[in-house]
Amino acid sequence: MTNNHENSFEHEEDYREVKEEATDAQRRAHRLELIVYASLAAFAVLAVYGFWLITSLTRDVSQLTVEIAEVPRVVDRDMSAIVRHMDAMEGHMVEISGSTTKMEGHMATIAGTMGGMEQGIASIDEDIAKMSTDISSMTQDTEVMAGSVIGMQRDMWSLNRNVGGPMGMMNMFNPFSGQGGPYPGSGGHYRPSPGPQ
Repeated sequence: MTNNHENSFEHEEDYREVKEEATDAQRRAHRLELIVYASLAAFAVLAVYGFWLITSLTRDVSQLTVEIAEVPRVVDRDMSAIVRHMDAMEGHMVEISGSTTKMEGHMATIAGTMGGMEQGIASIDEDIAKMSTDISSMTQDTEVMAGSVIGMQRDMWSLNRNVGGPMGMMNMFNPFSGQGGPYPGSGGHYRPSPGPQ
């Protein structure tokens, strides 16, 4: 009886231990499942994210390849335009240089013409100065001639007055002389009126 009771007690303890071990095993399995599921979920998220990154990188690389392939064509086109513009600018610079040379020639011609005009004006000034001197001399000579003529006129009037009286008396006794001519004698010497001041 005692042995049966002890055996049953040992069986119960073994059953309890086995049950506890089974419970612990279930708990460990449940934790392991949670860890595995969480790891699988994280792996799925990382896999999707990695796939998206790889897809984006592939698309960007493809677009970059296309743009790099376009670069030589764009550079060629832009360089052609730049070369055309540079040629046009070179042509404009040549035209500007030619225009500047022509302007220098015109300026030299104008300078020569102005020099000739200055010489001509200087010669004209000299001629005008000579003419002014000559006119002044002619004025002085004319004044001298006028004074001489006035003196001659006075002398002739005085001679006429001194000779005319006696000759008139003698003509009264001359039968062949005309009595009174159409031109009577001078009434006096000429006195010129003063000119405008």
